[in-house]
Amino acid sequence: MNYSLCVNEIFDSIDGEGKKAGQLATFIRLCGCNLRCSYCDTAYAFNEGRHMDIADIIAQVSYPNVTLTGGEPLCQDIHALLEGLKGHSVNIETNGSMDIEPYFKYDHVWFTVDYKSLSSDMANRMLPENFEKLRPQDVLKFVVGDEADLRQALGVYRLYRPKCAVYVGAVFGKIEPRRIVEFMKENRLTDWH
Repeated sequence: MNYSLCVNEIFDSIDGEGKKAGQLATFIRLCGCNLRCSYCDTAYAFNEGRHMDIADIIAQVSYPNVTLTGGEPLCQDIHALLEGLKGHSVNIETNGSMDIEPYFKYDHVWFTVDYKSLSSDMANRMLPENFEKLRPQDVLKFVVGDEADLRQALGVYRLYRPKCAVYVGAVFGKIEPRRIVEFMKENRLTDWH
């Protein structure tokens, strides 16, 4: 039986963030998303795409590092794709609102899980269990747009004490990156990136 996924685009690039920053990767952007963040920069991936067989998707993978992104990749059943990508290091970039545990059975898969900030207008859609389940190989990511978002990120960090790396980035044009650095210094957040 052939399986297919709705794919927005597949492209090769240098990973721009997280644990594999600076390394070559193949990005598979899947269609669909269950959230509508105020600062979304990939709204075109909500509906624009084409159905592709899993084998055709895998045939376009050029590098050992693969990032599944979206939209929200967990809106589709990606198990067959993950099976086909064994032998690769697969980063699933997810929005924090859908259960990540069903994918822990894949040794080659790790997550970059967003915690949606207050300024995203989607903070109430977070699935708290995800942040309790994060493993050392995963990443917790905060994208912040203002002081309230920084305080929220600190509160979430202190509540869950994640075992994984923590990354913080700025909503473009909303907060100066130097303010994030100052906040990290003020709160002695030496393990944030």
